[in-house]
Amino acid sequence: MRLVLLSHRVGRSTPLYPGTPPIQLTHYRSIERGDSSNLWVISMANHTGTHVDAPNHFYKNGRKISEYAAEELLFENVRLIDVPKQPGGEVLAEDLKPYSHIIESCSLLLIRTGLQSYRDTDPDAYSSKGLLFSPSAAKFLKDSFPNLRGIGIDAISVSTPLRRSEGRESHRILLSDNRFLIVEDMDLAGKPAAYRYVILAPLLLEEVDSAPCTVLGITD
Repeated sequence: MRLVLLSHRVGRSTPLYPGTPPIQLTHYRSIERGDSSNLWVISMANHTGTHVDAPNHFYKNGRKISEYAAEELLFENVRLIDVPKQPGGEVLAEDLKPYSHIIESCSLLLIRTGLQSYRDTDPDAYSSKGLLFSPSAAKFLKDSFPNLRGIGIDAISVSTPLRRSEGRESHRILLSDNRFLIVEDMDLAGKPAAYRYVILAPLLLEEVDSAPCTVLGITD
């Protein structure tokens, strides 16, 4: 078996959705300054870098990420599909329908749009234009594939800042059953198309809706 990292490392240059507070890393104790050990203070929003949206992100009484059991963060029979888009583009139900025979057996669907290529070369386009995972696409998945428990995407969000109201609606549709999870800002470039398992390892922070997440894929 092969282990595949599907999440980005977080640093000061990590692209952020517009309006997200910046990442702050403070070297609180430093061996170079004479301290006995290194200690960092990390300040960042919970929707920074690769992160997982839980239902409480858009529903007052929705489940928070720390309320998910370990087995709910393990996904079996995961598939990756290619739906090429440009910054500001839109994923429609029609883009997904040709893959129905693949999606019907998935517990987690990974959608590679290619937008990740802009993450380093044009981070402003990546974050401020992004893409829209349309309400029609969200409804198609929820209505047609009852075994699907999550999606992951190589865009900063399923909501583009250019069309926020529609993006909010997509979130609400996907998260409506209080079990679904959305993983955003994934590293899918050059990654395999099929996984025996994918493991989500979010920070299990109490009180908060969602959290930064390490994602590991296991292939045959």
